[in-house]
Amino acid sequence: MSKKCTIVQDLLPLYEEDLLQLETKQFIEEHLKSCQECRHIAEQSQIPLPAEVKRGGTSKKMIKRITVKLMTIQIFFVAIAFILAMSSTIRNDNSGFILTYAILGAVTYLFYRSVLVAVLLAGIPNFIWNCLLYLTDWFGEFYADNLSEALQIALTTLVIHLLVTFIGIIIGFCIIKIREES
Repeated sequence: MSKKCTIVQDLLPLYEEDLLQLETKQFIEEHLKSCQECRHIAEQSQIPLPAEVKRGGTSKKMIKRITVKLMTIQIFFVAIAFILAMSSTIRNDNSGFILTYAILGAVTYLFYRSVLVAVLLAGIPNFIWNCLLYLTDWFGEFYADNLSEALQIALTTLVIHLLVTFIGIIIGFCIIKIREES
């Protein structure tokens, strides 16, 4: 293969897209007339490739579909967080929340790869639920004598749940590192 062949083969994509100046285009056409190998490569490069992406769908539709799927998953995570917050406070004497919040922290971190998002998804529903539980009489009784005591209980509960969530985040982080190494 000559130096001219290398140059022509490098310029073929630009030639096919008609992006070359007239002089360069004429050089390639003359070479293709005399060189069987380069002519074969040029003919092969003009064969249309099979499309891997479905036609008819616009990028806006695709982005909208992806956004809807992500929002659904986010709503699912928030619902799970609320359910865990409710179940861990309804079963006051049960320490089963430790495992559930560790799992929530790990799964949320694995999905979003963000400590902040994992903390917010575990902490906000828990804090809202505890404020409703300790600051109102929705369940027929007040659990605290005054507002500051109720806030203190809600914040203490939040801190405990977030500590367990951090354990889950650490587990999720370790899982990611193990996957990356193997």
